[in-house]
Amino acid sequence: MRSGCRVVTTALLALSSISLTKPLLAQQSIKSLPPAPVGYRWQAIPELSDEFNGTDLDKTKWLPYQPYWKGREPSHFDPQNVFVHNGQLELRSTTTIEDLAVIKNPDKDVWVSAACVASKSPIATYGYYETRMKASKLSVTSSFWFQGKYSEIDVVEQVGASLKQPTQGQYMLMNTHSFKGGWKNDQTTPNRWKMPTGAADDYHVYGVWWKDKDSVWFYHNGEKVAAVKLPYEYLEPMYLFFDTEVFSWEGLPTVEALKDPERNTMHVDWVHGWKLVPIQQK
Repeated sequence: MRSGCRVVTTALLALSSISLTKPLLAQQSIKSLPPAPVGYRWQAIPELSDEFNGTDLDKTKWLPYQPYWKGREPSHFDPQNVFVHNGQLELRSTTTIEDLAVIKNPDKDVWVSAACVASKSPIATYGYYETRMKASKLSVTSSFWFQGKYSEIDVVEQVGASLKQPTQGQYMLMNTHSFKGGWKNDQTTPNRWKMPTGAADDYHVYGVWWKDKDSVWFYHNGEKVAAVKLPYEYLEPMYLFFDTEVFSWEGLPTVEALKDPERNTMHVDWVHGWKLVPIQQK
């Protein structure tokens, strides 16, 4: 796959949503794909791929909000904080207050407007997914993840500038959640891998190979960095999400930082989805 020019060309043609304004990035993405198993090839999933080259979110693929959740207190998702600008998806975290002293309970009362982009429906299944993104410089998450009715794959939940754990931004933070018995019985598989640069200092390509019902592999810039054996079988399709949330245990973001456009934005350059299909025998 990595050395086959013909395969690369076929894959590029299959991904109809890739714009010619980013051909190099598209080729880099394809080269970073894990080798396909014998008898299979990677096929692009246009519905879960986007270069974000336009001026508006592609509403045929994405929702500018979370379809079943308002967000984690003290933040709630706001569709007005979702932008497509300069060839990128931007998710901003903002506030309208001037002083945190006006909030009675800053950990619980909603005072932060966060952002979320979701696939239009839960169609992500076994396959390889990756994004090139940079976290905001806030004590707020910048995340790329998947969720169904009882399972969740967190490719990354990056905190670019945690106030309580400032070294967190140096790590790729991965996890899965298995909650068939409800969130009180959630089973997790947290992993972390130290990156060469911080999550908010540079763009990183974060990837996940949801291999099958039992296993998930995580990738950074095309390199496998973690493997997870799932607590139980993942058999359901999931939504694909990008979002920002306030994790109060990382420290609340400052009002000043939330009002600073140089710090309050999560940047997504592109996202690509791929699935394995059998190679047709002649």
